[in-house]
Amino acid sequence: MTALAAEAAPTTFTVRGPEEPGATGRLFEPSEVTLEDSILGVWEALATDRRAECPVCHGELLASGCETCGSQLS
Repeated sequence: MTALAAEAAPTTFTVRGPEEPGATGRLFEPSEVTLEDSILGVWEALATDRRAECPVCHGELLASGCETCGSQLS
């Protein structure tokens, strides 16, 4: 009886970036502007310019609220 020990070939994996054809994006990685990013942008515009575009109706949002729909950030 003869025993032969051989090394198995290493398993390789190919990792593709999202820019390569056939690749998909990572799970939970936003591909567009998130709601959080949008609201933070409105807060920053209100802080610097005292007005911003309302994220609800796209009217004019002031520190006191939207002049068109009445929504407020708090």
